Amino acid sequence: MKKIILSLLLLTSLSAVKTYAQMEAAQKVKWDVDKSVDINMELDMTWEVFSNNDLLKKASNGYVSAIEVIDANAPVSRKIVFANGGSRVENITQSEPHNKLIAIDFSDTNLPKGIKAAQFAIFLKAKDSKTNVTWRALVKGDGEAKKALIAQLTAEFDSYAAGLEKMTKKTIPAARMN
Repeated sequence: MKKIILSLLLLTSLSAVKTYAQMEAAQKVKWDVDKSVDINMELDMTWEVFSNNDLLKKASNGYVSAIEVIDANAPVSRKIVFANGGSRVENITQSEPHNKLIAIDFSDTNLPKGIKAAQFAIFLKAKDSKTNVTWRALVKGDGEAKKALIAQLTAEFDSYAAGLEKMTKKTIPAARMN
């Protein structure tokens, strides 16, 4: 009986150690881009913006000129056309309304030269009456190509942050003065 109890304790301990090691490894992810902003918009409305291509295009603050769905079946494939004429094909690998999380991988056929893989995630979290939006990206590739894609993603995320902020501004028409 003691051997059975000892064996169970040992298995439980090893399982806990393995789980802790996995959690510790997951926490050590070094994001290439990590941008976070608080937007003066309710969480559900912010989620709606990221879930609606027309609103997302508007939120890009002019950075994106078109978002075209290529394949609506999971994983959703879409083409993003940028204002500078460039484009990319990306796959939405996770869209979790209950967790307010979207994960996106770049299509292998559309990776820039020197890039082996690229992906990013968008995390939304309620913060009082505001929403915290966090973009995190990982890029695997050659030094200069990786640096260029990181700069592009940083500029893109900055444009979305500015565009989301603009969407929260309410304009009041000027009163006519006599």
